[in-house]
Amino acid sequence: MTVDTDPTTARAVAARAAPALAILEMPGRQGVGFVVSPEGYLVTNLHVVAGADEVHVVLADEQFLQVQEVIALDEKRDLAVLRLPSHEVEPLRLAPESHPGEGDALFILLPTGGGMLGLLETRVHAVQVLDESLTFLELEAALPEDASGGPVLDASGALVGVATCAFADGRPVTIVIPSRYLLPLIARPEAQPLSALALAKAPAPRPRQVPTHPLSLLEGSPTDAIEEIALSIMQAIQLGAPAYNRGDPESCYRLYARTAERILQERSDCPGALAALRAGFQRCSQHDDDMDACAWALRDTFDGLLHVIDRWLQAQAAFARMAAPKSYLQ
Repeated sequence: MTVDTDPTTARAVAARAAPALAILEMPGRQGVGFVVSPEGYLVTNLHVVAGADEVHVVLADEQFLQVQEVIALDEKRDLAVLRLPSHEVEPLRLAPESHPGEGDALFILLPTGGGMLGLLETRVHAVQVLDESLTFLELEAALPEDASGGPVLDASGALVGVATCAFADGRPVTIVIPSRYLLPLIARPEAQPLSALALAKAPAPRPRQVPTHPLSLLEGSPTDAIEEIALSIMQAIQLGAPAYNRGDPESCYRLYARTAERILQERSDCPGALAALRAGFQRCSQHDDDMDACAWALRDTFDGLLHVIDRWLQAQAAFARMAAPKSYLQ
């Protein structure tokens, strides 16, 4: 998807970033990365290079280099930092202080074949907080699967993060791992031989089953009640996600379950939301005593409700604006 940005801005972003783009060649596959430091540090997604016993790199000026060593691996955030031999490439400028929000325009630099570069223009669809250790951006545009690891830039050409092709609810989505997670990897390099990639495990996220509800689910529900449900769910996630991340899925599930049960008891004026919560408990019943699966079943239930509540509140606000009295200059 393209967005309405000044073509001059897009060209300037591409021109500044192009020298740092790298095509990664490994036996039987390719990937994308980019240079982020004068020391030749090269960033990509871990899943792009995991298991490779050799990695060659083609830069925009047609330099053909071989990765010498591994600087850092972050399995949680799907990041890898490798090191190239000495070369003269202007690295990308990191923007660790950048926090793009919903609707902000971003640019993804990617190779398009035949030595050509493409610039994918898109916007932030949502800011997703997975847990206390990872917040990422979900973009509107679809990223080619072989373009994972490419740089995501703002209008100034600064690096916002790493473009990653992921999957949610069985469909591909484009996410951005923010550049602030790169800083500690680069600041405290721990050089390892290239063979470390053979042992690295690409992240295998649990398949999400977030329900997609129609707006009619909330028909007839009072706005204040809907907002209270959303607040209760968000507070539960803020407490439950860290517990899960500490390795305690049972505490996470119990907290989610108490929140859902309280809503079921107190919010009879929101029958659609209650039906969604009951469906979540029904999914939990299919997992017996698997607390991990139960925690995710309720988290998916919560996320599905939050999504439809957000859309419903936006629709209500739009209707209110349409119905507002108009004033005209006399």
